[in-house]
Amino acid sequence: MCVITIHYTDGAFGYFPSYTLGAMYAAQYMAVMKKTVDVDGAILSGDLSPIFTWLSDNIWSKGSLLTTDELVKQATGETLNAAHFKAHLISRYL
Repeated sequence: MCVITIHYTDGAFGYFPSYTLGAMYAAQYMAVMKKTVDVDGAILSGDLSPIFTWLSDNIWSKGSLLTTDELVKQATGETLNAAHFKAHLISRYL
């Protein structure tokens, strides 16, 4: 038997959808962050503090205070929206 992923060793066969969900949330957070933060400039300069500040103010400081749905709505102004992930995939791969 060939083990394809480490998750199979502990019986977590349905784990892959969580990777896609994480990528969807990340794309949505990035799309909204780019409206107020010069993300590309921060990365190019090596000064990631504006990115960390946005993440701290909008994501990290919420800890376990909000549900995932509440957090994405509060941070981005909308519920999880696949359009952001689709736009990311198009801009990256097409």
